[in-house]
Order: sequence, then C-alpha cells, then structure tokens
Amino acid sequence: MAGKILFSSDIDDPAAWAAAVRALRPDLEVVDWRAVTEPEAFEFALLWKPPPGGLGPYRNLKAIQSLGAGINQLDLSTLPPGLPLARLIDPLLTETMVDYAVTAVYRHFRGFDRFERQGRERRWAHEEPPAKDDFPVGVLGLGVLGGAVAQRIRAVGFPVTGWSRSRHPINGIEVYAGEEELPAFLASARAFVCVLALTEQTAGILNRETMGAMPARSYVINMGRGGHLVEADLAALVRAGHIAGATLDVLSQEPVPADHPFYDLPEILVTPHVAGGIAPRSAAPIVIENFDRAMTGAPLLNLVDPARGY
Repeated sequence: MAGKILFSSDIDDPAAWAAAVRALRPDLEVVDWRAVTEPEAFEFALLWKPPPGGLGPYRNLKAIQSLGAGINQLDLSTLPPGLPLARLIDPLLTETMVDYAVTAVYRHFRGFDRFERQGRERRWAHEEPPAKDDFPVGVLGLGVLGGAVAQRIRAVGFPVTGWSRSRHPINGIEVYAGEEELPAFLASARAFVCVLALTEQTAGILNRETMGAMPARSYVINMGRGGHLVEADLAALVRAGHIAGATLDVLSQEPVPADHPFYDLPEILVTPHVAGGIAPRSAAPIVIENFDRAMTGAPLLNLVDPARGY
C-alpha cells in the first residue's frame, strides 16, 4: 500500500533511509521533515526525535517508529497520546552488539587489558591461560539484545547467568529476576554485561552498592545506556582494586570530556558508542513491516509499553 513516511532525525541521513525503503517498496516515500508541505498527508513517522514544534500538525499519524533500539531520546509526554510507538531492532544491530560483548568478555578473560598495560611498561609477566569455567559471565537485561548476548557468550563456553526486572527463561542459563534476586545474581559471576533498557527503575543500577556486591576483581561491561552507571562509584571501586577493569561504550556525557577521570584509569577502556548501529539497508524491512501493520491496525513489532518505558 502506498504512503508517505515522515522522517525526523538530526543524526541520521534521510537520503539513505529513503533509498533503502524505496529499493524494497517503490510505493513508499520517506520525506525529511524539512521538505514537508502537507503534514496531514503522513500516517507513519520514522524518527529519532520529533521535528521542531512537535507532531501536532501531523494529525493523521497512526504509528511512530523509533530510529533507535531504545526510546530514551524521546520525551513520551510530548508525543500524541495513544499513538503506538515501536523500537527498532535491526538484525545488524543485534549482531554487532553481540560481537562487542563477546570481544569485551574475552579481552578481560584472557587478560589482554593487563597485557596491554604491561607492554606499554615494557614488562613481561607470563601467566597460564585461565579456564572459562572459572570466569562466569552475568548479563543484565534479557530482552532481544540481552538474550542474544547471553546465548552467544554461553555458546562460546562461558557459564552464564542473567538478570532482568521480570523473569525471561533462557535454555541453559540460570536466570534471576526482580530486586529480591539481584544480590544472588551479583554474586554469580566475574564479568557483568549491562544491556538493560534505561528506565526509572534501572537508572544508576551500577553503583557503589551493586558493584561492591560483585566478587572481588570483577569486570563491568556497559553497553546499555550511560545512565545505568554511576561513574564516580566505578572510578572509586577501580582505584580501590575491587573492580579489576571495565569496558564502557556508553557514558553520561558523549562525547566524553577530555578531562574525564576514566581517561586516567588504565583499567577502564572507553569506546566511542560503537557497540552497535542501525543500518538503513538491514533495518528497512522492519520499518516497512511496521508501516504495513500500522495501516491495517495490527500490533507493531517491538511495540513499546509506556507503563514499562520500553
């Protein structure tokens, strides 16, 4: 079915998205908000953030597709009430996020972070390779991305546990759920990978108390959102030697300021938000599917529950 898709983003290329959608569905036109002359002609929006002035003029919208795997960039209170909103789970995003997590786990497990520092110090310190059974990995967040991360890490031989706000059983993985089971989860692993959605309940979940409850010389890998981590608490626990190292792809301020204390801590690797990305070519089929669903009134893929915030 033909139609027009409103596009609004200050970080994505509208031409790339228009070409990717048109290659699969020539009857669909992706229009950047700057070129819109008749807002009432649009029934579907693809956006990172709404255009300046909001979505009020687009009174015929039937659904909104986020340009991100999360929706933290959106102020839900400013969106038209009752309008379905979907997250964008790109297969390429899942693959790259999984690759990042596995790479970070292996880097800490095999001690490459230590060897890098020793090499710069011109120091040779031989050690025997460790056993995976002695390096269990805990995954915070067991949704589409977290579940894929947990399964891949288990597939390469690590014991894996998982935690989420509500229980998500995964074959072969010991799963913990809710606040009451969080302490047991924090005692279950040596490396912890955060892939949670950022909500009021999960903001600051990686703090002095929770990271202090991890076994001594544990590792923290955050690829969820910067708001999950209390950065000053991590720095203090690294300096104290309780946390052996960290790999952080997301921080509270991006780009990270040049004077950020993490840059002075060699145990902490900061990467510039590269764990995963959404590519128009691989994500376009999902956008088209949700457009068709919106036009027929069917539930959207990856539909957001406003009460849960994701």
